[in-house]
Amino acid sequence: MSISTIINTLEKLATLHDYLYELTVRKADVVKSNSLEDLQELTKEEKKFTKGIYQLEQQRAAQSGGKTVSELAEEANETERESLLHLKDRLTSTIQSIQQQNELNQQLLNQSLQFITVTLNTLTQEPSAVTYEKGANIKKNTTTPTRSMFDSKA
Repeated sequence: MSISTIINTLEKLATLHDYLYELTVRKADVVKSNSLEDLQELTKEEKKFTKGIYQLEQQRAAQSGGKTVSELAEEANETERESLLHLKDRLTSTIQSIQQQNELNQQLLNQSLQFITVTLNTLTQEPSAVTYEKGANIKKNTTTPTRSMFDSKA
């Protein structure tokens, strides 16, 4: 277990998380512009980054013997401790930003789906009878003459 190799792995993790955050910000713009093709491309890129993050995290866990960054910082010398704690703060901040942006993206997607659902319901709804029809059961009283509002006998 070498602290310097763990620091190197954490720096790579932080860089991948930064790129992932940039993708989540771009995703919000893509959702707003309703570009399905761009959204699919961003999703593919996100999968690549998350796979890379997962692999690096597995590598970091193996290098550290399953210890957390805080536990490693306690065992490290002063410069390594500062680097580890700085990287921990950077990763924590970036991950929180990603979570917030993903929540915003989720809300945007839900709004888009609601709009699409309302639009589809409006377009596929069977039209109701709009024309006026006299009821067949109403009989005209034929004994009383009908009067017009206009009296033509002048």
